[in-house]
Amino acid sequence: MSPLLETTGLSPSLGGHRILDGIDLAVALGELHVLLGANGAGKSSLAYCLMGCAGYRPGAGNIRFGGEDIGDAPVHEWARRGLALAWQEPARFEGLSVRDYLAIGAHNADPADCLAQVGLAPDDYLARPLDKTRSGGERKRIELAGILALQPRWRSWTSPRRASTSSPRTRSPASSRH
Repeated sequence: MSPLLETTGLSPSLGGHRILDGIDLAVALGELHVLLGANGAGKSSLAYCLMGCAGYRPGAGNIRFGGEDIGDAPVHEWARRGLALAWQEPARFEGLSVRDYLAIGAHNADPADCLAQVGLAPDDYLARPLDKTRSGGERKRIELAGILALQPRWRSWTSPRRASTSSPRTRSPASSRH
């Protein structure tokens, strides 16, 4: 089986400074890979480079997703192709309800089901605002529910337990945790 995500000789850089050197990685559909390391080892930087986040570029090497080279594509193109990233610190959206947040970019996903998969009661959360009144753990779970709603082909979590009291229960076609 050919890999869903593959890097060869990847050397991510930020601001022209090399962060990691020569990363070879191959992840097939349905596989789960976990990167462990000390703070500052480059785990999140690798995830940001794999997602095409601003400033994080493949200084050398290649990133292929679904057989296509995506190393120079803008981040919105990577997302369109089915890559998603959960941030270390989930965002707050003043004036946006949880239901509206989960509907953004959703592909026929049921927001209530997505919330239930991450351990939140839909009736208690769908109408609530996604703002500073939500705890860090609530925001992290809502963010993870949003990724489930997107139904991406690849999911990357950076520090998935940092703001959450339990790990997400997901039915994932392909995942990676960083």
